[in-house]
Amino acid sequence: MDLSFQADGFFAVAADIALLALGLILIIKGGDVFVESAVGIARSLRVPEIVIGATIVSIGTTLPEIITSVTSVVKGIGAGDALLTQGYNSLAVGNAVGSMMCNTGLILGLVMTVRPPRAGSGFALKGIYLLCVSAALSVFSATNGAIELWEGIVLLGFFVVFVGLNLYEAAGAHSKTIEIPDGCVAARGKAGFRQVAFFLAGAAAIALGAMLLVDNAQSLCVGIGIPQQIVGITVVAIGTSLPELVTSLTSLKKGTADIGLGNIIGANVINATLLLGLISCISGDGLPIDAVTKNVAVWVMLAIAALLVVPAIATKKTYKWQGIVMLMLYLGFIVYNIVIIVI
Repeated sequence: MDLSFQADGFFAVAADIALLALGLILIIKGGDVFVESAVGIARSLRVPEIVIGATIVSIGTTLPEIITSVTSVVKGIGAGDALLTQGYNSLAVGNAVGSMMCNTGLILGLVMTVRPPRAGSGFALKGIYLLCVSAALSVFSATNGAIELWEGIVLLGFFVVFVGLNLYEAAGAHSKTIEIPDGCVAARGKAGFRQVAFFLAGAAAIALGAMLLVDNAQSLCVGIGIPQQIVGITVVAIGTSLPELVTSLTSLKKGTADIGLGNIIGANVINATLLLGLISCISGDGLPIDAVTKNVAVWVMLAIAALLVVPAIATKKTYKWQGIVMLMLYLGFIVYNIVIIVI
């Protein structure tokens, strides 16, 4: 037995894990700084706050998922190897779909188990919209085993409509303030060097973090023989969903869990439309979907979304039993992935 080879392998895996964790930290903290400075600059330039709330803030908590998946697809295009390209694509799609499941199944499942939030007046429209885009994503994935270019454009169209609905709702309410997630408190006053510098630093941190995350997730998959889809839909997805987790837990602690509910629904719509639509268009020829994602993951994601939305619309409330079942579905999917690895 070559002990030196085993030691080298162990240290390589440990280095991949450490750099992957560093990438996650850079993405999350960079996202906080990016959104905070972007909101501050927008206010200084007298951009209406309803526009800030419906665009910058709503997209801000999904920046980790967006940048990570875009980076993965771009690296796949430049890989020059069909197998590597497939791996990067699987990582990107797994991150998007896995984040949607993590947001609802794990994060909202935990929140609803502890303190079920109210399904307020704006929930029905957003909940139905989430179901529609989730169903469209499931059908697109299952029909051709890929999200074709035209399907990606349709998903981007869904995103534009979603932003328009947010703007319309905010204008109708004559909103003067916006909800900004914890850690993203916008600076007020004139845009200056400090705000611009933080904006650029945040963007750089996200980009560097995404490269570290994607490169080392890919290396880790190769090193220990785990399919990229599984790492993307579990480890990477959970890591890039941490902003939503922090926001939801903070809202729960403050007794305003309904705010966390709204943030989760918005994040999932953006993941399904802007994120997957964007990376399918970037790939040019469409985005191939691996067998586990198209046959299992998207349907589990759709089932969890339906379990959240349908009872809440019918009764205008959410219940602990919903949270428990959603959590069980998510954990069951994680166990399924572990079984795949073992077998």
